[in-house]
Parts: sequence; C-alpha cells; structure tokens
Amino acid sequence: KSPLSLPSRRYKSTTALRSLIPTESIVHCYITYDGELEIDLASSGRYVVGHTNCYSIYEFWTCIFHNPEQVSKVINHFDNIEDRNIFYILQDTLPNYSDPFLRSGIFFLLCKFSAAGRASSGAFTPESYEPTFVNNLFHMPTHSMKVVYDECDNYLDAISTNKLRCDYIVIPAGHFQYDILNNSDTEKSQYDETPISHQELKNILSSSTEKIALLYHFTPVLLKYYKDYKIHLVDKWGQITKRQDLAQEAIIANFLHITRMFSFCIRSDFRLVSVELPVCVGLVER
Repeated sequence: KSPLSLPSRRYKSTTALRSLIPTESIVHCYITYDGELEIDLASSGRYVVGHTNCYSIYEFWTCIFHNPEQVSKVINHFDNIEDRNIFYILQDTLPNYSDPFLRSGIFFLLCKFSAAGRASSGAFTPESYEPTFVNNLFHMPTHSMKVVYDECDNYLDAISTNKLRCDYIVIPAGHFQYDILNNSDTEKSQYDETPISHQELKNILSSSTEKIALLYHFTPVLLKYYKDYKIHLVDKWGQITKRQDLAQEAIIANFLHITRMFSFCIRSDFRLVSVELPVCVGLVER
C-alpha cells in the first residue's frame, strides 16, 4: 500500500487493468504522484516505471526507495504540526529547503495533512493524518518498480523520448472536461502539479505506436469523445462491465489485448495435439 494513499484519489480500475495487462509486462505509468496505481501493478507481477515531470515527486520516491529510515526520522520529528499558518508556509516554501530527505519527509506530511492530498495545495486538516502510514515507507516493491524524472514541461513529450523498454503505457487522466483554455491550461502552476490536456491525450492515442490505456472517472461524455477507441467500463468493485449505470470509471485503450489462451485438443494422425487460440477483449458495448 502506498504511504501517500488516499481513498478519494484511489482508482478502482487497477483490478481491471490487471486483466488487460499480462504479468511480466513492463508498464510505464505517467503523472505518478501517490503511487497507488504503480504499487498495485508492481506487486502483481508487472515491472513498473513511474514517470513525473515534478522534481519534488521524483525526489520523494527516490528517497524512500533508497533510505526510508532517514525519511521516517524527519517525519517523526515534524509530525506534530498544529499551527495552520506553519502548514501553509511549508506548502509554499518546501522546495527551498536544502536537504533532499528533509524535503521528502515534509512532502509526506504536507500530503497527509492536506485535504487535497497534495503537498502544494489543500486546506489544513490535521485529523486526516494517521502515523501508521509511515510504516508503508518500509514495504515498497523496489525490486519491480522505480520512478524517473522527465525534464520536460509537457509530460507527454517523455513518451516519444523514452529509451527504456515499454510494453504498455498507463495514464490516470482523472475527471474529464473539455479543454476550453487550450495552451494556458497545460502550464504548471505548482511544484507538484502536472496539468492534463484531454485533447492531447486523444491525439497521442491515435498517433503513438505504443499500447496506451487512459484511466478516467466515468462520465457519459467519454463515450462520445473517445468513440473511436476501445472503452472498458469499470464498476465499483473494479470489474469490467457493459452497463453504464454501474460504471464508476473507464479505461480508454488503443489496443486489442489478448487476455488468455484457450486450449483444446484435436486428433491428428491418431494423436492428441494441444492447440492454443487467443481470446481477445473487444469494444465494450455502449
């Protein structure tokens, strides 16, 4: 479980994703933040590369992967934040501190004390902090997951420049809304923020040769906006469904995936021969 886990930000689609992405696949997840999605895939037989163009997020994951004890010491030292003014000052000044482990520990606390679950924003909610989350720092799937820093303003640019092996790409796109402001809505305004342009996501689905899956909170508008792509509706239990009334999330994909092999035997020259045929996931009925 992610140390930054928040129920309000957790995707139910991880179960459905595991049915679409085979084990032993190398999965690149973009817009990494709380790591919930990445840890779920990395703990279930996939190798995951998380991508972020926010250095503070990359630094946090790098520090807890390499020395969780040091980050834990910082957290335990500063976890008695009681003054909301100090909290808001820390939100604004976090990048100014000189030590990476100090920054990472405070990053964790800001996320846990924030109503939005983000270090740079959200109202001060001390009741949301649970010290037990610190224990999760020591149980990361470091053998099957890593986080890399993409030095680019638009996180999608890192897809075309990636040199690492990649079998699948997963992008959590969140809540859908039409891009009214065009270029201005894709400019970063906070040190831990990655703006999302849904038009750019749609464009990259059609232009990229990579196998890409987008995760959305469901709205019927998605069915029209992505009508040319495979849409897997996901219910509250994380299972793929054909019923819109049960859908809470949606996976938009540009690939038709073989989910299992169907085996049977035929008689040839008086011998039994095993034959395997692929069974594919098709377009969800809408």
